[in-house]
This record gives sequence, C-alpha cells and structure tokens, in this order.
Amino acid sequence: MHSCYVRDLDSSWSMKRAVTPYNLLMIISNGSLTYWVDGEDLSLQAGDVLFIPAGSVRGGTSNEQHQRYATHFSSLGDEELLPLLASKQPCKLKLQNIAYFKQRFSLLNHHWLTKGPYSSVICCGILLEMLGIVNHELDHQNISTKKVKLVEDLKAYIHSHYKSLLKLQELADYTGRSPNYISYVFKEATGFTPIEYLHNVRISIAKDLMLSKLIPIREIADQTGFSDQAYFNRVFKKVTGYSPTYFVNKTTEKTVWSE
Repeated sequence: MHSCYVRDLDSSWSMKRAVTPYNLLMIISNGSLTYWVDGEDLSLQAGDVLFIPAGSVRGGTSNEQHQRYATHFSSLGDEELLPLLASKQPCKLKLQNIAYFKQRFSLLNHHWLTKGPYSSVICCGILLEMLGIVNHELDHQNISTKKVKLVEDLKAYIHSHYKSLLKLQELADYTGRSPNYISYVFKEATGFTPIEYLHNVRISIAKDLMLSKLIPIREIADQTGFSDQAYFNRVFKKVTGYSPTYFVNKTTEKTVWSE
C-alpha cells in the first residue's frame, strides 16, 4: 500500500487527467461525481466501487459534495488469486453491502494512520479481503432478477425494522419463503447471511450515533435493536475489530487526514 484516506470534497473539486502510477480502489459513501478513466466517462454514486489499474489515465470532477474512501496500492503476485488484478481493466460496480465495505475501509484507514508494528501486515490483510469482496460481487452479477428483488426486499425490511428484535423466521414469514432458502439466496447475492447483514446495519448506525450524539453506549445499544449492552459490545467488536469504547475514544481525537 502507498496511501489510504477518506475525504469529504465539495462541489468545486476537480482533478486534471493524469496517469495513475498505482492501482486505485475507491468507494463513494455519499454524494456523486464523474470520473474519467482511459477516455470513458463514469458516473459514480453512493455505494459505487471503482477499481483503476496502474497505468490508466484518470481525472474527475464533483457533481455535488461527496465523500470517498480510497487506497493506492501495488500488486505483487496476487493476480493468480484475484482476476480483478489480472484483467488490468478498470471496473465499476454497485456493492450489495456498502455498510460493511465502508467499515473495512475505515479500519484500513485507521491502521494505515496509526503505523503500529504490525500495521502493514494488517492493512494488506484487510485490503485483500476487500478486493476479494469486489471479485466475489463481480462473479455474482448474473444472479437472476427474481433473486435480486428478493434480497432487495429483505434489505429494505431489515433497514426498516433493525430496532426490533428481528429474527430469521420473521424475515422468512415476510417473504413467504423458508429460512434456509432466504439465507442461501441472501448469501449468494451479498456474501452475508441476513443476520450478518442486520448486524452490519446496526453497527453502522451505532457508529453514526456515537459520532453525532453524546449519549451512553447502553442507550445506543437499545436504539439499534440489541437486547443488552454486552451483546452489543460482542457484535461491535466482531464486526469492526475493536470495542465501542475504543472507537469513541479514537474518533474523538483530532486527526489530520492526508492523501
């Protein structure tokens, strides 16, 4: 890895076209912009992932205020494991689970900035996981529209009911399908079971609450559908890799973001 950052950019941002020396992986977490890659215009919206291989000519301009996570990296022998790197072609796709991918990017950025004794190893591991997720979703773009609609309906239901004690059987009853079937289809399309997706939605919302409101963690646990704080703490650490208290302490410190 050569760099990793998260940026909030206003509508005046633009970048002249130039050759990128390293591979670039980027996710747009909100807003929109237009990127130019090797003469092709790419409209990027929240939830879009963009991969640009080293040597491509790229540039861009904001359509409105937007936020992006990005990392520049070189690949050394990973092409056999990751067709994305072997193809040497730019690609854009819409992620099924932007909340989880954003969390992984956030954790990647955290370890990149801390520069701890094992940060380089941890960063490479997280980056490989993220590239694996992108490859997985590229491989599953041909899932039937009927299955995609089922998954989208389930995701919408989860987002509307995450505060309740949501169970797999309730999701099955909502769709009129068996728990085993919806679990299989959901994981086929997203890489996650419905409950794993639910946990990621809850934790993503919990992190936003921690940053925007000065309320106790136990209240945040209640507001995000967890039965008790201990359960919330376990799921938070499983999803993010660190405890809620650690997250609050680290994100309230003054950090200088650098590209």
